[in-house]
Amino acid sequence: MEHGKIDWNKVWKDLMTAQQAANKEIEDNLWNKRNNAERFWKRSQENSERTQLTLEELPLTPRSRVLDIGAGPGRLSIPIAERVAHVTAVEPAEGMKYLLLKNIDEKGITNLECVSKRWEDIDVENDLNGPYDIVIASFSLGMPDIKDAIQKMEQASSKHVYLYWFAGTTPWEEHSVGLWPYLYGTSYTCGPKCDVLYNVLYDMGIYPDMHVFPLEYTNNFGSMDDAMDFFRSRYTIETQEQETILYNYLRDELSWEDGQITEKGDSTRVRICWEKKENN
Repeated sequence: MEHGKIDWNKVWKDLMTAQQAANKEIEDNLWNKRNNAERFWKRSQENSERTQLTLEELPLTPRSRVLDIGAGPGRLSIPIAERVAHVTAVEPAEGMKYLLLKNIDEKGITNLECVSKRWEDIDVENDLNGPYDIVIASFSLGMPDIKDAIQKMEQASSKHVYLYWFAGTTPWEEHSVGLWPYLYGTSYTCGPKCDVLYNVLYDMGIYPDMHVFPLEYTNNFGSMDDAMDFFRSRYTIETQEQETILYNYLRDELSWEDGQITEKGDSTRVRICWEKKENN
């Protein structure tokens, strides 16, 4: 490496390692729970405008073969499957996978297969039915080695790669920044954002198109008990003192709207896409 040159993949690794160490596998716990997966699915159906915009900007054709990495309950995979020849959805979280398979069955979709592995554990040749015209990873880049992850995406793709990620601090990270000192006596480390991702791509010789867009984040709860149940999944709550800290924080931060408790926040998102080079 040239003297003074930043190793952006190491920057990504360090930030991701620090965040995941702080979270104590909370992310896995969050989406392994079916009720949280169902809440995510309901929210995506109620706020479907962004999903529709994503579908419109993807180069989908009736003959397309698509790989959706971190597919969740099928927010993109299911409507994409209704437009293309084949979709492979990679989803490791038990709660999300359960709901994805349920949605596939209820909608009678026959051209969508689910691979229940983390992307970093995927063997492209043996686990996937590639190559794919379009590879998508929509807000699912919580991978420790992003360079390796992107190389595997390029290996799986015959033409297009579409990544969606974050710019700036997210609303849920703002909660963590505020709560961490009181819950655990330490500061919270936010995960890597699109600036690091772009520089990793640049160092790989990939010069992508980037589009920045705002997105309002809204989460509704029927009661304070529902809100507490959801937020407990985001944090490690082991004592009554921590339970009280979380309750008081949510009481102050959440609002009542139309008979519901609402979590609201503004976020900035980024679409990063490119066409695979012929020699890649």
